[in-house]
Amino acid sequence: MIRIPKIIALCFLFLFVISPLAYTGNTSPSEERLEFLPADIPGLTRGPTVNLVTNHSALIFWRTVDLTNSSVEYGFTDSNLNMSVNRSMLVNDHRVNLTSLQINTLYYYRAVSNGSSSPIYNFRTAPNDSSDIKMIVVGDNRPDQSFAPVQPSEFEDLIDLIILEQPHLVVMTGDYVLEVGTVHATNLDAWARFTDITDLLGHYAPIYGVIGNHDTGAWTGSVKSEYFLDAFEMYNEPSTYSSFDYAGIHIVLLDSEEQGLDQRITGTQYDWLVNDLNSTEQPLKFVFAHRPLYPCRHIGTSLDSNQTERERLQQLFEQHNVTLFAAGHDHLFNRLTVNGVVNIISGGGGAPLYQTPWGGTYYHYLRIDASPRQVNFTTIGLDGVPVDEYQLPYDGPIEIEIRGFANATTQRSGTIPEIYFSEIPVEKYFSWDNDPNTTSATAFPDTAAFHVLDVYAENEDGVTSHEKFVFYSIAGTTTTTTTTTETTNGTFDITLVFMGIGIGAVVVIVVLVFWRKR
Repeated sequence: MIRIPKIIALCFLFLFVISPLAYTGNTSPSEERLEFLPADIPGLTRGPTVNLVTNHSALIFWRTVDLTNSSVEYGFTDSNLNMSVNRSMLVNDHRVNLTSLQINTLYYYRAVSNGSSSPIYNFRTAPNDSSDIKMIVVGDNRPDQSFAPVQPSEFEDLIDLIILEQPHLVVMTGDYVLEVGTVHATNLDAWARFTDITDLLGHYAPIYGVIGNHDTGAWTGSVKSEYFLDAFEMYNEPSTYSSFDYAGIHIVLLDSEEQGLDQRITGTQYDWLVNDLNSTEQPLKFVFAHRPLYPCRHIGTSLDSNQTERERLQQLFEQHNVTLFAAGHDHLFNRLTVNGVVNIISGGGGAPLYQTPWGGTYYHYLRIDASPRQVNFTTIGLDGVPVDEYQLPYDGPIEIEIRGFANATTQRSGTIPEIYFSEIPVEKYFSWDNDPNTTSATAFPDTAAFHVLDVYAENEDGVTSHEKFVFYSIAGTTTTTTTTTETTNGTFDITLVFMGIGIGAVVVIVVLVFWRKR
């Protein structure tokens, strides 16, 4: 006879042992992790950092508790800082412009306030438009609820790796703190913990950012962008969107979190973007925002929340030959090339990672080695080893991908799959369950069963690509599945959960059979 308490005990054992396998969370951060270089300036609270670097200029910024004068000493070697710019005005926020610099040249510098100086750092001016440059993209470093306001240790480790890269410039894709609340002192503390880390990199390279939904305080009823603007030295402040040119690349920073227009690029900002792209003649164009066009996790709460506006943005990028649109928001890495526009989600900067059917669940930063001739995208993991690589110009077969929902999922009849191609095909066609081909994707069949969608695309070289997608269709009104929940202590991978349930069931059956034989 089988005793019920033994079965219950086995079930609890299964839940205790198997369930943790499906959990992905943050490791505990270390508040004592950072080792700051000694600063001789009394009351130095930020910097010095180098900002707004061009071929012939740079801005040096630092902050002191007391009102002091400002000087920057600089030169071609760390032993001969024979040039200087002096400001006698007494200020807390020190911004000193260095001008008439030589192109693509390494300069050493230190900040001086009231006769006391910082350690010596260095930066390089921008090269000419035909040169190779190295850009780093990283985002979504914010801590989770368990450790906030302390920044994740993974973020600190990534910053250490990025410093070793010696990049020309860095762009961050948003969500730098857990939240912006109603208490000013608490907000200042959270942002200071962020800039304490980024300034270690900012000593050597300019850092630009886009504002994320966690950075605005929108939940309090109004968007507070002042903390974001204080953390970065940006062009066109106090606007939260701007653009600039660097070594033949036109860089656009958008705000997907505007008051009342979050999840959208529309209105005045969209008009500005159209004019901006019309005005540039740079061969490469990189556009950044926090929310992606084609999300993997925040489906329906990114720039896909308004399908018409998303298509308008995509067409605008195609019209102006935008090379890259990069975002964060989803805590993972993903690349989806749509009609020649490379869409990258780089949101693995330290926040709790997301599990999705598209993978990319790892902490990382993106390295872009760019010139007018070639652009290489390399994703670097926490161990400093490349995880993913992609190159432009791309000469392979057309890539066929799906978004909106994943392959091997259940969808209601009437739903039309979102199929995307890496370039516009010369010919494309679709077929449900070996039915006659159609030239556009049609809705799921009405029959409640597994259905196979074959997609074919032919490129200009006559090479045909083929992808097969399998779905289970159920009857009912068409619905859109939206994922909006952000997990603070990690995420559960549903695949692993069901795998664990299956393993547990097998274990229970084996035990039951064994006991019956006793």
